[in-house]
Amino acid sequence: MIERAGYHDTETGTYYYPIDKQLNLPETKYSYLLTNWLLSRSTESDYREAVHIFNEFFNLGLHHSMIQHLCEDVSQSVAAYFTQAEPPSQEDEGTHLAFSADGKGVPIRKSERQGDLKKPETPKARRAKGEKPGIKKEATVTASYSFNPGVRTGLDIVKALLHEYDDSNADEHQTIEQNEAVRVALNKRYGVSLISKDHAIQSAVEQLIKRDPDGTKPIIVLIDGDPGLEKAIDRVFINHNLKERVDVKILDIVHACEYIWEAGTAIYGEKNPKRREWVRKKLLDILNGKVGYVIGALKQIKQKNTLSKAKRDTLQKVIRYFTNHKHMMHYDQYLAKGYPIGTGVVESACGSLVKSRMERNGMRWSIAGAQAMLQLRAVNRNKHWTQFMEYFINEQKQRLYPDNYIRRNLA
Repeated sequence: MIERAGYHDTETGTYYYPIDKQLNLPETKYSYLLTNWLLSRSTESDYREAVHIFNEFFNLGLHHSMIQHLCEDVSQSVAAYFTQAEPPSQEDEGTHLAFSADGKGVPIRKSERQGDLKKPETPKARRAKGEKPGIKKEATVTASYSFNPGVRTGLDIVKALLHEYDDSNADEHQTIEQNEAVRVALNKRYGVSLISKDHAIQSAVEQLIKRDPDGTKPIIVLIDGDPGLEKAIDRVFINHNLKERVDVKILDIVHACEYIWEAGTAIYGEKNPKRREWVRKKLLDILNGKVGYVIGALKQIKQKNTLSKAKRDTLQKVIRYFTNHKHMMHYDQYLAKGYPIGTGVVESACGSLVKSRMERNGMRWSIAGAQAMLQLRAVNRNKHWTQFMEYFINEQKQRLYPDNYIRRNLA
């Protein structure tokens, strides 16, 4: 705490402290160092937990609400920081770029529930199995990275997805893992927005463009099949003249595999050993480029009178899903080119960036507060925290005391 003399402007009601300019003090009563510590801690833990630690160690009387206000204020500099931030060095980048996006719900306060947040038409006596309380607003999470291709076969993927590697084929598994290391995701960059899908993708694409100043690297897009997300990606890429540089759009193979399992369960039931072998065969067919064949086989099975209506409806759902996403399921071509075919990078970010901080017990967020926290968490997740805080502090000093910078530059 610094005690200083001040002057009061009776007309405007404001106070002026001359020493603030001399010492480059912040606009708030909290030092830049304390602001840094508090925000860094609060991005990883609850506001109350974060402030409790500092109150205990430094005998302060801080209230958790002050961190929330600091978070919202400081987060306003995030977009400007990433606009001027240097991209990864080309020496550390791969030959191809990958872009992925996914959605994750954030629980919103009842007072801020908007029209785009779906409300139940009538109250339920109890929640269904797996249904969570509260109403959420979707945060769009983006991930981009570069990679060097590494060729695999459909059989490699089947064995990995069905966990078929053991001591008998350990050498083969090691060879696959070595190949995976070639195709590792390099310099992953994450973004997140509660505003809209387009807003999140727009910000991420601007960073993607900076990563390839020559504009020569092929881009692959990986998504989970959400039509709205695919359309938003198409819109933004077209607006940035990137549509022609997208080599392929790929449907996440794990989502496709889940639909195959669902069809296998409808046909054989969960405990029939034939189900696994059927799933293995159909999955291999899909990975070998025979999606149309699999759709045809499902249509034939669906026509059998031995299946119940519920099971036929399940098969129809799987048929519709594969038909609608067939244009993103040329896995034989993707594997031959050495491309990744899973959205694990962005799905992992949905958990670590959003879920682990935003969905703790009893948490409800204001939209502004959630957006601010997610932006700061993205800075931390991208390992830019130190550089960002330096940028924020310099930005604040230049805004508050521009004469200091003018004199410094003239000296």
